Amino acid sequence: MTVILPFTHPGAGGGKIRRADIGTLPSHQPPTGPGLSAAGAAAPWVESFARHRRSPQDVYWLKENAELLSLLRVMQQWVGRGAGAGDFGDEAALSPLRPFYDRAARQLQFFPQYYRFILSICLDYEDLIGTGRLGPNTRAAELAHWVAHQGLVEAEMSDLQRAEARQLLARRGIAVPVDPGLDDRLRRFARRSQTFAIPNRKAAYELTHIVFYLSDYGRRDPGLDDAVQCSLTYAGLLACLDQDLDLLSEICIALRYCGVTPPSLWEQALTRALEGFVITPDGFEGHMDGYHAYFVTLWWQQICAPAEQPLGVDIGGLRAGAFHIAMPETTSLLRPLSAWLLDVGEHSQMPAPQLWRSAVNEMTAQHGPQAGQQLCDLQQSSPMFEGFWRIFSRRGKALHKTRRINSDGISLTDQTR
Repeated sequence: MTVILPFTHPGAGGGKIRRADIGTLPSHQPPTGPGLSAAGAAAPWVESFARHRRSPQDVYWLKENAELLSLLRVMQQWVGRGAGAGDFGDEAALSPLRPFYDRAARQLQFFPQYYRFILSICLDYEDLIGTGRLGPNTRAAELAHWVAHQGLVEAEMSDLQRAEARQLLARRGIAVPVDPGLDDRLRRFARRSQTFAIPNRKAAYELTHIVFYLSDYGRRDPGLDDAVQCSLTYAGLLACLDQDLDLLSEICIALRYCGVTPPSLWEQALTRALEGFVITPDGFEGHMDGYHAYFVTLWWQQICAPAEQPLGVDIGGLRAGAFHIAMPETTSLLRPLSAWLLDVGEHSQMPAPQLWRSAVNEMTAQHGPQAGQQLCDLQQSSPMFEGFWRIFSRRGKALHKTRRINSDGISLTDQTR
């Protein structure tokens, strides 16, 4: 079970973070926890995030509270299989957010650049307590109409942000101006698998969120093909290599929203990782911590086992201070492996399989047998690994061929120098 330290600073000793290496030998123990009580489990978290971790004038307050409420709403959806609100019907668990909800119109008018955060918080607040069913007669509905009337969506430069805004407004029955190419552009980005075999966390998170928005968080088939599954798998292999629990959780969620079961090794690693987080009441000092990784790993767990405790551990007996969530200790091999490839790859004429064996031997020599085993397990986790490795290892020489654009600006031809 996740460790909860008493009221001490996380660096003051008294508890050791347990390891949760991705790619090590799997554990077959399923997640366990007490019975589900969404409102009771959520109340200390809402209190902490709304009143203790950050000031409401801090944009990160908006981000953290929006992500917490989004998690609660998604979990409620999976527990009730879309049945709607009920556990938060008395509103007491969400009461620390009531002042923000009451002044949200002024917040939105003064900070329109943060409209997606503000609108998301108000939508989730209403949906969790059950008033979202009232349709246009709610504050969130009024805010959504104001956003649409002001044309804030039209000010977005990112297709991903347009997709998020469209999804938010649709929750109150508002359709943004028709953009017939939006979904096609999102799918085209998601289908280019080679993008996701090269380290680029921003691109990987955009990929997972494309799946979230097109699937409406698992409510419908996103209509994505095998190429997108390949993209998600490549991104997942990189997340494993980097021991990135946050990203790996999102990728496993996205795969399941596409109707695909993620590799068992990945999900077993996430199950173990939940035992390695450390929650310290009154331990937060304003720096970024592992709260998001913890939340999305719980989100993944809820999809796999919706009867589990929705927030991982029962902290109802603790007073709600500024919770600090520490990440499990991990050992990333992404940087040393990349550095080795940069140093020797250009001068090596080895075929890709031989280069991989050399890489495993080198990482074992540098970091010990556990690192070598981690890489071997990663190789066995997916049949797509060979294709991933060919791209990740940057086989071939740069500038060997020049791609020239013809006068029509569309056709591409390869011409050997």
